[in-house]
Amino acid sequence: MNKKVSLLIVSIVLAVVIFVISISLQKQLVNDIPTITCAVANADIPEYSEVNDSNVSFVNMPLDSVANLKIVMPSDNISGKYATSKIYKGQFILYDQLSTKQDLMIFDGEEGKEKISIKIKGPDSGVSYIVKKGAKINLYATIINEYASKGFFSNFEKLSVGTDDLGYSSFKILDNVQVLGTFDEEGNEIEPSISKIIDTILVCVTPDEAKEIYLLKDFASFGITEL
Repeated sequence: MNKKVSLLIVSIVLAVVIFVISISLQKQLVNDIPTITCAVANADIPEYSEVNDSNVSFVNMPLDSVANLKIVMPSDNISGKYATSKIYKGQFILYDQLSTKQDLMIFDGEEGKEKISIKIKGPDSGVSYIVKKGAKINLYATIINEYASKGFFSNFEKLSVGTDDLGYSSFKILDNVQVLGTFDEEGNEIEPSISKIIDTILVCVTPDEAKEIYLLKDFASFGITEL
């Protein structure tokens, strides 16, 4: 009987030792798995929104699980980067999901105002090579007198030439507004250092001004002067 008890005790001790060794080996294996620190969104990041420390966290992940992904890491500078598409909470942040304001053509506007693009005259306006992003301008619309005599323009100060049927009138539509961007005919933003004919400008206007400009687009030509 004593032998049986002794064998039972020995068996229990061996089982405990084997269990402890097994757990220790498992921990060792886990610790030996290579990991990598990755950027993860800790909140939903809307498209074209800035990516920063407030909406990004860094976590350690097994290297094998993310080996084929181009994931943003702590060594990557995300300052001044913006989301090219919506990034959901808990999602890994990839290189392809980040870009700059300039590349995404994000332009800061004023609260309560709308951004609108306006096609302007060519080199004959005299400012196509000069006006740059950030410049302050006045915007003028020129139309034939047949339309200028309509009641819509009664609130604008105008200068008219010629007859009521054949002449033209010019109205100041916008006063002292800032240019948010300048673009060529293909819609590419023109760098401030490049001398190139401006086809379109981007400005911020009130909702009422936006309506006026859209109404004029089909039968007026626009010109600008820089302040």
